[in-house]
This record gives sequence, structure tokens and C-alpha cells, in this order.
Amino acid sequence: MESGLRLTERYRLVERLDGGGTKEVWRAWDELLGRPVAVKAPAPAGPVARRGFRQGVNRAAALSHAALETVFDSDQTRDASGRLAAFVVTEFLAGETLADRLRRGPLAVPEAAAVCGRIAEALEAAHTAGVTHGDLTPDRVMLADEDAGAGVKVVDTGIGGVLRAPPGGGGETADVRALGAVIAACVAPGASEELSVLAARCMGPDAPSAAEVAALLTRDGGPPGVVPPGGHPAGVLPPPPPRPAPARRGNARFAALALVTAIPVTAAAAVLLSAPRSPAAVPAPARTSAAPAAPAPELRTPPPDAPRVTGALGRLRPIVSRGSAAGEIRSDVAIDLGNVITNLENDLAADRDVDLAARIAELHTKIVTRLRERGLSPGLAGELNRVLATVRA
Repeated sequence: MESGLRLTERYRLVERLDGGGTKEVWRAWDELLGRPVAVKAPAPAGPVARRGFRQGVNRAAALSHAALETVFDSDQTRDASGRLAAFVVTEFLAGETLADRLRRGPLAVPEAAAVCGRIAEALEAAHTAGVTHGDLTPDRVMLADEDAGAGVKVVDTGIGGVLRAPPGGGGETADVRALGAVIAACVAPGASEELSVLAARCMGPDAPSAAEVAALLTRDGGPPGVVPPGGHPAGVLPPPPPRPAPARRGNARFAALALVTAIPVTAAAAVLLSAPRSPAAVPAPARTSAAPAAPAPELRTPPPDAPRVTGALGRLRPIVSRGSAAGEIRSDVAIDLGNVITNLENDLAADRDVDLAARIAELHTKIVTRLRERGLSPGLAGELNRVLATVRA
């Protein structure tokens, strides 16, 4: 590929970002939507590898988590020699990789816990959906610009193992072992015994799940060895008061690894938890006869069909995923339908004002159009439309 090349008459390559290796990474411009994107193309490979790459992209496109890179599109082009080459289009993340950051030195313990906690949460979300990363390293973690609201992002999920199979095979356990190596790389030797123990266990035979690691790294409380204002150092903190409900997880922080290491029960009281702060009482202003009471805010209720639509959307997604794995739907069509389903799910979850009839009709029209373009099989289209019929009746 070269600068200026336009893919599918839409994505114009601007600048190559990678230094070679298993794939090309380009900063590109989406001329249809007027936004920067990243285009990634694996090294030239045969039909089997291209099919594996497309399947990995389809799996990644079905994921939705703030710490996971968002997949926008996927297709094929021809390289300079005329061979087919697959590519994927993702969100463009400005910033630096975790590997670049670590070349300047290890992270402080609180920052290491925060970054690795977000990585563990991303893996947890992927594993819950049945997707593994396959090649997690500090190079696959972006510390994106906070000004853009991106933060920590794990990239290449689902396609890492396709591009470069890691030693020892893939799977969720391999992802957790790789996470342990990332944790170990983030902190200086001796800086945190607890983080070192967690890293060793992740890389050992009795590795915890990504969900367990995420729970340990993102619990409320200060990281080990840090004394909160007005608090006590680890080891002398009395049992915390009951937490108010509903409990909210704060920023990614680290609590003492009471669940990881076999420590005495008396030491379990050393887990650092943030005590809830009582809000300051503000006296209500005196009401006068000249100032009429403000009307009560109008409470908007979700559309009556919203629960039924949400349930139908939940049934559509596995149909698309299954069809993609079976080759009954093109990868770009799977991504397109997945984005439509996700957008409607998010709008309903956020209780936005949604014209359900119009949105369901739009999804039905998209299925019919893609069927006419031979982007999916008649059987799969019929299955999707039968689910939609349950909410259009």
C-alpha cells in the first residue's frame, strides 16, 4: 500500500504508522464521514489466513467496551502484485503505546494498577463474549489522549493470534498469562510486592480469570503502600464501614491481594477501601409568596415496546455471529448489521427518545438490501426477519 491510495472509494491512506512486521498500519481519512480512521492490513497470505483474519475481525466487531478498540469496517483490496489483501478499519487513537511509555521507565504503582485494571476489564469483556486477544503485549495497548476521552485501549483483539500465533497457543489462559507479563513490565522490581505476586500468579499454572484480575485491580481503595489523606498505612487499617448502595466502582485502583495470596485472616483487614464521603448538607432556600414553586421535572418513561425490542436485538446478534462463522454473511455486512444493532441497544439503554418503528423498519430494509446484494444467505436473512417480526407485529 502507498500514501494516497483509496480503499473501497472511501478510505484514503495518509500516513503509515507501523514499522513493518505482521501488518501495515495506516492513518487514513474516511471521506464519507469526514473523520480519521486507522487501516490495518496483514502481510500477504493465502486464502486460509485471509479467512481466519476476516473471522477474527467479525468477532472483534461484535465487542463493545470503552477499553476495547472499535471496529468500523472490513473488506479486501489488491496489493501491488495483484493478490487479494484483507484489511480492517478501526477508530484512530492518538497517543502512544504502553511499550513506548515503558521505554522511558516503569510506571508508578497507582498508575500501573489503573492501566492494568483497564486491560483486565477489556479482556473480561472479550472473554465473556467468547473472544480472545491472542497476542497481548504492551505494543497492543494504547495510552490514548485523555483530551479525546479515550484513555487506555486494547487493540487487535480477536486478530492478534491470527496475525502472529503466540508461543504456547492461544485461549483465555494465554491472554491472562500475557496480562501477567504486562503487569510485571509496568512496575519496577520491588516497587509493589502485591503487584509482583499477582503477575506471578497470572503467569503460573493456577492463573485467575481476567474477571478476577479486573476485580482485584479496580476495587475502591488506594494502591498498596499509599496512605490516603487522614488514613492508615496498609496493615493497620480497621475494618471499613458498610458501603452505601448502590456501590460504584471508582477509578481503576489497586486493593491488597487478599484473594490472590494465602494470607492469614487477620491480614485481610488490611485491604484498603475508600470510606464513603458524606455530602455536605445545603439548606433549602426559604420560599416566598412572590416566587412560585418550580414545576416538578417531567419523568420520561421508555417506549412500551422497548423491553421487547431489547430482547429481539439480543437474539439478532448471535445469529449474525453464527452466520459469519459459517460463511453465510460477508464480513462487512456483519459489521454493518452489528453496528446498527449496537446503536439501537445503546439508545434504548440510555433511555433516549427513539422512534422504534422507524429504526426496526430501517434494520429490516438493510437486511433486504444486503440480501439483494448477495451479502448474506436467504436462510440467514429469513432467520433475522423472523426475529424482527416479533417486534413489528
